Amino acid sequence: MGQLTNIRTVSVPSFGKLPLSDDPGTFTPSGLKREHKGGRLAEDGGFTETATPATLEANINMHAGVSFDDLNAISNEDVTVRCADGRVYLMSEAFVTEVVPIGDGTGKVTFMSNISEQI
Repeated sequence: MGQLTNIRTVSVPSFGKLPLSDDPGTFTPSGLKREHKGGRLAEDGGFTETATPATLEANINMHAGVSFDDLNAISNEDVTVRCADGRVYLMSEAFVTEVVPIGDGTGKVTFMSNISEQI
């Protein structure tokens, strides 16, 4: 049986390595969304493509030293996502989309970028 892939580490230049929780979250690379466009006959149909941004929803441990202000201020940074299987993705000019909530010792930070690439 093969190894299942998940997020191993997330790094941001201005913040450093994020303190990920046991459930690190989800990463969706940028790509294309395709929608079917029908025609009078089946063979006359086709599809259209729309670009979709990369998103990263990271669950983090909010221990001493983690600054909510610094997390919320992240914008136009290259976020690096390392996966357990060795793949590495770069989210170029990423930004935080929502204010990071304060909870029970964990928080969720959501990053978005127009483009991501495997490096």
